Amino acid sequence: MRILLVNKVMELCQITTGGRRYSCPTKEINGQLFFRFKRIWHPVAEFLGKGTEELVRESGQLISKSNKQ
Repeated sequence: MRILLVNKVMELCQITTGGRRYSCPTKEINGQLFFRFKRIWHPVAEFLGKGTEELVRESGQLISKSNKQ
């Protein structure tokens, strides 16, 4: 399983697993971001990969950031 996109504006992330893509809801728990997949909450940080995109709103504008791990 790997995260392709974290959309903090719409509170969801897009993941890929088994050759398929899924959109999953996200929420912050104790200061850490989690996504729900198959009724289980998983920490986002464990599944981030190189090239993961993050969409955030800063100063009223949408900004896309790329993870360069």
